[in-house]
Amino acid sequence: MRLLKFISLTIMIGFVIIGCVNKKASRNASDSRNDTMAIFKESIPAYIEEKYVIKFGEMSLKYPNLVKKFTLDYQSFKKLIENHKNYAYTKFYFIQDAFNSKMNLGVTFSNNNDYKNISSDDKYILINNKFQNDEKLQDKIKFYQSSLATQTGFNGKPATECVIYDTSVIKKYYDKRENEGKVISRLDLAMIYFYMAKNEDNSDYDHDSNKHDRISFAVHSIYSNGSIDEGFDAGDLKP
Repeated sequence: MRLLKFISLTIMIGFVIIGCVNKKASRNASDSRNDTMAIFKESIPAYIEEKYVIKFGEMSLKYPNLVKKFTLDYQSFKKLIENHKNYAYTKFYFIQDAFNSKMNLGVTFSNNNDYKNISSDDKYILINNKFQNDEKLQDKIKFYQSSLATQTGFNGKPATECVIYDTSVIKKYYDKRENEGKVISRLDLAMIYFYMAKNEDNSDYDHDSNKHDRISFAVHSIYSNGSIDEGFDAGDLKP
């Protein structure tokens, strides 16, 4: 009788242990999913991004100094991020080299998210798909502010001057893809214009309603096999 009780007790303990392990595994899986959602919650459905891109294209016909897409050499950009991974913020700026020149991109790395003050930031501009150091970035930001920025604000909204990312989010973006064995060749930044677009069922796609009538870009990984990721947008538009 004692032996039977001992066996029964052992079996019960075993079920309890298994149950605890399964619950912990379930929580870990849920945490992993939540972490992924935290990184990629701002992905843009392809059919919506297409509408945003078309809208930006229409605007570029009116303002020919706008540029529809920027391309980043991936290895060069990754190295830049790795060298600045201890900085909290990565700030992308729309710039112009002169008052009537084509729009370009600048980037700074900072531990503050004040887009107006870059005096202590590490400063770079995009040249031939790679960011190169340029201490005169502030001058190029001012050219944009006094030129294109005065033309690209609509419905009372200020024109986008800066898009701020957490540097850690950018690093997680490419780390996840590389951990999946994907080989990134380049990053394409497709310029977009946020507005009230329609879903495929003709309902309003209002996920980006706080960004309507603003310009930004959607980030795409272009892989070595030619495939392209869905657009990713998690930036904080300034002002």
